[in-house]
Formats: sequence, structure tokens, C-alpha cells
Amino acid sequence: MLRPTHIEIHRKALQNNIQLLKKWNGADSFFCPMVKANAYGHGEVLVAKIVEEVGASAIGVALIEEGLRLREAGIQMPILAFAPINMDGVSALLTHKITPVVGRFEDLKALADISQKLKIGIHIKLNTGMNRLGFDSNEIDSLKEFLKSHPHLQVEGVCTHLTHGVEADRTDGFTSKQLAKLKTMGQGFPGVRHAHKSASLCTLIRHNLPKDPAIGTRPGISLYGIPHDNQLSGPGLEPVLRWVSQLVRIHEVEKGENVSYSARWAAPRRSVIGVLPVGYGDGYMRSLSNKGEMLYRGARVPVVGSVCMDYTLIDLTDICRDQKAQVGEEVVLLGQQGKSEISAVDLAEKAGTIGYEIVTGISHRVPRGVV
Repeated sequence: MLRPTHIEIHRKALQNNIQLLKKWNGADSFFCPMVKANAYGHGEVLVAKIVEEVGASAIGVALIEEGLRLREAGIQMPILAFAPINMDGVSALLTHKITPVVGRFEDLKALADISQKLKIGIHIKLNTGMNRLGFDSNEIDSLKEFLKSHPHLQVEGVCTHLTHGVEADRTDGFTSKQLAKLKTMGQGFPGVRHAHKSASLCTLIRHNLPKDPAIGTRPGISLYGIPHDNQLSGPGLEPVLRWVSQLVRIHEVEKGENVSYSARWAAPRRSVIGVLPVGYGDGYMRSLSNKGEMLYRGARVPVVGSVCMDYTLIDLTDICRDQKAQVGEEVVLLGQQGKSEISAVDLAEKAGTIGYEIVTGISHRVPRGVV
């Protein structure tokens, strides 16, 4: 890699997570790992290839463009695209055999107008309480009439989107109500059913409760070993991503000297400052200025001063009392180094967000590779 800043995707960890999630889902249930948003920042093509090797019913993307990139990279397995469809999108779906998840009459009309009598498989999305996309209960009769008059639109599945999931163990919880509504609204439609996500699947497994085999799963954040909402994870899931950089410059600054933009940090003593070629242009959030921590020689060191677009500074003083810092030494932004670890949740809590935003925000300009 040309850049000293890069991301390592750990194949064995990802394989482990896929296999665990498949086991919890049940062998006979629809299983569709989500690789949207560049596979939650992990690299859509890298992740999709490993999913394809391990096996799944399909993989899911948010945008048609994401599906096209996977097809161009040689991914052959079924791809579900969950985005609304316009007229240009229909042609791309048909050409590259990407299955649309349809939640609006506008989508159906675009498919009917362009595909004409060419058969195309679709999944129907139903609104059971998310109130974002999906057909409402009062639209079901009209939906069935439309599909009856356009038999070339072949329903292969019905799904919904759960809003909570963390209370899937409660029979009176909102998740249970959504799943019941999915079954009621989905009566009369052919194909598989899918609704569960990371939160609901992990909740059920943590409470040792069975999952309804009739309703499949679309795991997202758990696929990557990151807890849902910074809290909920499944037993045995492992972090997949390690974000690494190297020291490119070392400064010794006197007590009272400032570093980086806007002089937001002054050295409280004579200090050793390391410079890393990574910044908010790479997705290391500016909100981590004077808050973040990184791993250097297996110990946590603080981020000092403003995070720049291309560079971040760290205070190495406590670690370099006996051995000077060297240009080229490894620094870990996210992941393990020795016995220490900085997780996506650690960074998220310091930045005031969730782990999802930390990893999906890592820029495309940071190279990824499988190890």
C-alpha cells in the first residue's frame, strides 16, 4: 500500500461472525448480510467476497450503485437493493440482475413501465411501524390489484424494518407487534419473509430464545463485530476492522508551546509530539480533537490539538521516557495492538455518536486489505 494509513480486514473474524449469525438465524431461514455504506466502512467488495465464500441467501445494499459495484467486481450471488427506484435505476437493475425491494407505488410503476413483459423478481417492503419506507396497511388491497394486473412483477419475498429489536425478548414489545403485523399484512404474498436485524437477533440469542424460522434476518453491524447502539452484541462476535497508521514526524516542544490549528492545546511540560498522516478527510472525526486516544507501543496515548484534514497529533511523552520515538512506528486508531484495544464504541463515546458512524465515516481514500 502506498499510504502508511490503512485498514486491515480480518478474514477469520468476519468468517466467524457470518457463521455465528447464520447459526442463530437458522439454516432454513432467509439470511441476507448487509454490505451497504461500503460494508459499514469495511470495504464492500472485500466483505461481499467473503460472504459469498461462506454462503448466504443474498446480500443487501442500500443503493443500486452499490449493487453495480459488486457486480462489476464479480459478485454473482443475489443482491437486494433497498433504495427507491427511478426510471434510470430500472434499466440498471434489469441489466445486472439486482433484485429491488419495493416499498412505493412509484417503484412499481417504474418497473412496470420499463420492464414491460420481462419477468423481474421483487421483494415487497411493508410499513409495520418504522414509518419510513414501505406500503401501509391501507394500501395492501391496491398493491395486490396492481401486482395481479402486472404478473411479470414476481414477488419473491416480503419484508419490513424493525425500529427497536433490543426488546425482541418481550412478547408485549414493539418488535413482537411489528412481526405480528408483518405476518398479517403479508398474507397472500408468495416468497420468503425477512425482518430481523442485528439488534433483534442478538437479543434473542442472549436470552436463549428461539427465532421464528419463518422470518429471516438481515444482519448489519453485528456482521462486523460492533455492538448495536454501543451496547448490544452477540456472544462470540469479533471486531473485523483494524485501522493503522505510522509516525511520519516527531517534535519535541517546550512547556507552553501550542500545536495544530487554532492553538487549542498547549504543552503542560516539555513534550514529545508524534504526527500521523490521517485526519478528518479520512474519517477520523474532528470532534476527537483533544479527546481521542490511539495505541502506541501497546499503550493509550492522547490526541492533542485540532484534528486536521490530513494529519493528527498525539502526545507520546509518557511512553518515550526511556526509548525515543521513531519515524515509521505503528500507531493504531481502531483495533488491537498488543493486549490493548480501542473499539468503535470507545471512539463513538468520545465523539458523542454511535459505532455505526465511526466506521461508516472512514473515507474511501483509506486503503483496505484482507489479512
